[in-house]
Amino acid sequence: MLWFLACCSYLFGTLFDTTNRHHNFKVLAVDYDGGIVGNALRGAYQQLEGPAFFTMELHTPSEYPTEEDMYRAVYKGKYWGSIAAATGASGKLAAAIQGGDAATNYNASDALHYTWNQQRYTSFSQSVIQAGMQQLVGATEIVYNHLNGTQAAQSLNRTDSAAVQALLHPIAATATNIKYAPFGAVILLNTVAMAMPILQQFFFLLVLNGVLAQHKLYTKMTVRSSLLVRRVAGILYTLGAALCQTGYFWAFKEGWDVNGAQFVLTWMTFWLLMHIHLLILDSISTVAPLPVMPFVVILWVFLNLGSTLSPLEIQAGFYHWGICLPSHNAYSVLVTIWTGGADNLLYRALPIMFAWWIVANITTSLTHWRACHIAYKQEQETHPDGTTTSVKDEEAAVGASGDEMLSRHTTLQRQRTIGEAIADQREAYGPSIPPLV
Repeated sequence: MLWFLACCSYLFGTLFDTTNRHHNFKVLAVDYDGGIVGNALRGAYQQLEGPAFFTMELHTPSEYPTEEDMYRAVYKGKYWGSIAAATGASGKLAAAIQGGDAATNYNASDALHYTWNQQRYTSFSQSVIQAGMQQLVGATEIVYNHLNGTQAAQSLNRTDSAAVQALLHPIAATATNIKYAPFGAVILLNTVAMAMPILQQFFFLLVLNGVLAQHKLYTKMTVRSSLLVRRVAGILYTLGAALCQTGYFWAFKEGWDVNGAQFVLTWMTFWLLMHIHLLILDSISTVAPLPVMPFVVILWVFLNLGSTLSPLEIQAGFYHWGICLPSHNAYSVLVTIWTGGADNLLYRALPIMFAWWIVANITTSLTHWRACHIAYKQEQETHPDGTTTSVKDEEAAVGASGDEMLSRHTTLQRQRTIGEAIADQREAYGPSIPPLV
């Protein structure tokens, strides 16, 4: 109970008080207009600014000469979004209010343009960035009316319905979504789906250890050969398991626009992630007592899941160490794949994942050598002369003695020896299914 209390407290802590950390989301803003619309945008943000609203960083047109430059900044992951007051927005609006062709051709959505990426932590991008942008655009229109409503009404062409419409609804926005993620299962991609690779490897290890122990592989093969068998089995299993997980991602993608190349890259990413988890659990299971393993697996699941549930920007500083965990970096790689290169942190994510893979390979090799050594030692202690004594032979010998007390003593001794043998095999081969009996 205390262990689950600790694990669940850690997981819930990653999302605790996140609303008051929304200001850690950075949004780029540039005023290309230089008029009343740009002033209204800044005034609207001043009203909304606070811990529960993203931070709008205002830059000059000289720093970002075009809206394409702003788009690239969001695409690269430097900002969670961007918003711009379009060039000439104030002049177009003033002309529209006066009527004529300017009013007929006026589109309020041309006043502001914003960009966001739905695929990047979808639930937070929608609830914080997109919702915040819509709130900011609405507030900008209200601030414009306060700043310029009276003056605009004085120059209004009341006989032109298009001009009246421009006055009543002067400002709106055009949104650019870098990558649409319109399907319902998208909320599972960084939650439940990131726990499955760990659980799958644990159950595979139980089966693999049971098969190897049943055939006493470590005493029949060299250390190198038995290690090769485990490696090949692990590689093949993780390859298939990664294919299955990628397969059900694609099977339920609905309108998600992804292609075959992204399928293969997703498959390879999950393959690497699953093999890392397999090697880590294999290393621990070989040296840890059997009762410890379920607790280790639960802890490893919760640690990795906590690093992918939400962006590190809105987690308390204590949790930022999660940037080192394999699942966090795997999800970062997957977002880059699914968005066609956006939010590219491969320079950091891939080295961390391969570092885990290399270290886990080394530790697994060392623990495997230890397991083979223990198995060989147990074999020598049990049968130092190379002979074997079956249970049937022992029972026959007891029956032939005719001594009831000796029979009971021998039976108890035989049961103790079997129990010790089971414990010895578990020490060498680790937790397994079927149980070692």
